[in-house]
Amino acid sequence: MKRVAISQRRDADPNYREVRDCLDIRFAKLLWEWGFLPLPLASGVSNPSTYLHAMSPDAIVFTGGNDIGSAPERDALETAALDYAAYYQLPVFGICRGLQMLNHYQGGHLRSISGHVAIEHTISGPLTQHSPRTVNSYHKYAVYPDTLGNNLRALAWVEDGSIEALCHTTLPWLAIMWHPERDSQINAADKAFITMLLTEGRLP
Repeated sequence: MKRVAISQRRDADPNYREVRDCLDIRFAKLLWEWGFLPLPLASGVSNPSTYLHAMSPDAIVFTGGNDIGSAPERDALETAALDYAAYYQLPVFGICRGLQMLNHYQGGHLRSISGHVAIEHTISGPLTQHSPRTVNSYHKYAVYPDTLGNNLRALAWVEDGSIEALCHTTLPWLAIMWHPERDSQINAADKAFITMLLTEGRLP
């Protein structure tokens, strides 16, 4: 069974004077049902690199939540996780912030965008075999062709030009802006490329 490390949202709860790592149960549930062992990552560890080597994941998933820069501990953990994945050439799959983090790691940047929160829109590109497809959207920042990081290739986009999916040109890294786990029934194409990536390290 492949061990899949999953990054988590970092939230503060002033009522309990706690800072918490949080994970939508739907994605861990999907991974388990697809035959993977989900291992949530803890952002409070003092040495992320040592922590990742002790965990020894076979693949890494970067989930949504927290704008980049708003949770430095999470940023540091995910940066260490990408260092680890690059060194061992592990599969990486990103969702929403996960795509933004991969782009940031590769030297790209984001621009604010409007009209992309709690809506559905149509995407197309190589990932959809250039056939239009409707996906959900929950983000305030976007990657555009002129803000795309080094060694990254766009795989899907919307009509306003913002990038909805990308991959690394040499590493088995793939990321999307929509949330498959939030669909009432997961799209068969999403399941196919996610499981292929995490199991075999192959890009669609």
